Amino acid sequence: MEQVGIVGPFTGPRAAYGRWLRRAASGTTLRVCWADDGADPALALVAARRLLEAGVSAVVGHFNSECARVAGALYQAAGVPLLLPAATAPDLCQAVGAYRLCASERHQVAAMLEYLAGASGYLEEVWSDGSVYGERLAQSLRAGVGQVPQPRAGPPIHALMGSHVKVAQQIRLHGRSDTLYLLPDDCVIDEFDVLLEGYELATLCPHATPDFGTCVRLALGHVETAIAQGRSVAEYLRSHPDFQAGEHRHAGFTLVRRDYRSAASLLTRMS
Repeated sequence: MEQVGIVGPFTGPRAAYGRWLRRAASGTTLRVCWADDGADPALALVAARRLLEAGVSAVVGHFNSECARVAGALYQAAGVPLLLPAATAPDLCQAVGAYRLCASERHQVAAMLEYLAGASGYLEEVWSDGSVYGERLAQSLRAGVGQVPQPRAGPPIHALMGSHVKVAQQIRLHGRSDTLYLLPDDCVIDEFDVLLEGYELATLCPHATPDFGTCVRLALGHVETAIAQGRSVAEYLRSHPDFQAGEHRHAGFTLVRRDYRSAASLLTRMS
């Protein structure tokens, strides 16, 4: 019986995403070979070799783009398709021949810039946690802001780019109730809300549409369908109309505001 590899950060500081991945994949009918990349590119290489040695027909996962990049090169060389439910680096599909179910970072940066263009506040700071992910987003945002007229009045906006753990640490150290915090998609995780319990502030964050859990289920559904039809997963994905150059045609990001209060967090979807 054919099996699929599912890989993600089941240990380490981003293990909350690994738990999300397990929940999202729980209903699959496929035989699964699990692997932990710890959101660490070195561990991702070990995980990729393990999955290839196990003879998987396809791989779903690597929530970290740099893990997907190094592991994806091995899958590509072996002819094993990689389906990305949450890795957002813009060049990944082209670089390693992957198929992405979520939208790339270009879409979330575009959503942020669209908001800033019409915001009543002004962008006071763009901060990065120093990671490849954080720096990539911060640089894209800074470049885009230079082309968007910015108001000079109203409440300050701080853009904090990086992992949800590092962003939460920055807010806990320097957070202000009069500031709106513009955050990346990595902060769309329950653990982030827990880290900010008791803080009085507002955040604005791009939520993937479909969300990352749904993207996991979509990816596994494609593998299930290909196997049921007796086709190779690679051939099935190459000919599927929902993908263009490896990118899913229907993926995007929607900005969601969270108003944190001492009792609870209230979510309001922006129109």
